[in-house]
Amino acid sequence: MWGFEPSKSAVATKDFFVQNAVKNIQIPGIGYGRNTQIFRENGITVTGIEISKTAIEMARKHYGTDMTIYHGSVTDMPFESI
Repeated sequence: MWGFEPSKSAVATKDFFVQNAVKNIQIPGIGYGRNTQIFRENGITVTGIEISKTAIEMARKHYGTDMTIYHGSVTDMPFESI
């Protein structure tokens, strides 16, 4: 849960995404971004949403500012009615 290495589940997911030519993903609750780099290193554009301003600042400090991270709650994201 902590550290700067991606989780085992992120590594496995990256393999699946690469095999299926996924180019864009959104990570709700992106935290401080520890699981983003493995996707970005494999050509996947990552967009995140995070409620913690501190976590967003940490993500930008450690992983750069060229990734879009929205500040807010996942439960407040706009969704189309189905």
